[in-house]
Amino acid sequence: MRKLLLGLVVLLVVGAAAAGITYARVSSYMRAPLGLSAPTTVTIERGHILKTVLGELEASGLVTHPRFVYAVARFHGQTTIRAGMYDVTPDDTPASLLDKLVQGKVKTEQFVVVEGRNRWTLRDDLDEAHWMSAADFDRLCDDAAFLTKHGIPGPTCEGYLFPETYTLARGLAPEAIFATMFAMFKKVYGEVTSQGHGPLDFDMRKAVTLASIVEKETGAPDERPHIACVFYNRLRAKPAWKLETDPTVIYAATLADPTFDGNLKREHLHGLDNPYNTYRVHGLPPGPIANPGRAALQAVVKPTDCPDFFFVSMNNGTHVFCPTLGCHTKAVEQWQVRYFKRSKTP
Repeated sequence: MRKLLLGLVVLLVVGAAAAGITYARVSSYMRAPLGLSAPTTVTIERGHILKTVLGELEASGLVTHPRFVYAVARFHGQTTIRAGMYDVTPDDTPASLLDKLVQGKVKTEQFVVVEGRNRWTLRDDLDEAHWMSAADFDRLCDDAAFLTKHGIPGPTCEGYLFPETYTLARGLAPEAIFATMFAMFKKVYGEVTSQGHGPLDFDMRKAVTLASIVEKETGAPDERPHIACVFYNRLRAKPAWKLETDPTVIYAATLADPTFDGNLKREHLHGLDNPYNTYRVHGLPPGPIANPGRAALQAVVKPTDCPDFFFVSMNNGTHVFCPTLGCHTKAVEQWQVRYFKRSKTP
């Protein structure tokens, strides 16, 4: 019995010594720098678990003892990690890298949705900046079930990707990026319409449609309520006027030909058979033609009270407004015909 007890004591001492040595090795490794010569980025794909990721990091040479890192994570009950892109610096250690993965300290960047961008230009912006592929954008923008899930009224996402500066995690799913823009739209729309929906009590889709036209017609914030007033006057006229707004025809031409360069010609205005061609059809087009910002939405809800039915560009971002066709004809002569004749004079 004494021999047996002595053997157990020896085994415990040896085991404790071995455990102490292992603990010291793990502790030392976890606190030592990774040995990077320059900052790098690590991408964790959605659905990957910590053990798999550590194997990938070992293969890339970033982590030399993945079992040590995994053992520490298991000991602390922290094996759940967040997908995304992570910045790793030369000062990082296995311990700090594990902390980033577990805490989800993903790399964040900003992207800007500019007022008046339509779905195609925004798609290309996001694709070029590597937030999502053009194919993913189109898939979600035209996904009726996805749009319904987020309370978006219409067959496409056009008009509801709210113009804003967004700070998001790199590697975020395209669905989550869309959801963020939709949520911002609904927040702002709710604020803008909290005290009414404008002279014609438009529903969300009609309000956003008119706001998108106002957005495309002027870049001057103080003019937007006046532009909105002109379109309301045309819509309320008896008999009703056609809106005859060029941006809707550009949209129609782009639907017909994705390579359209934006150069409108008379045949577009009067020959293009499309519901977005407001030179041929009465009333609002079927849906938004761009993504309007807060000021354009506000203009539709609270337009100026004006007698005007016309406006003509003065070629400096602002317009001349006219209540009669005679006034409009004179403005066109001054600011379009004569202006461009003078600009062509050597």
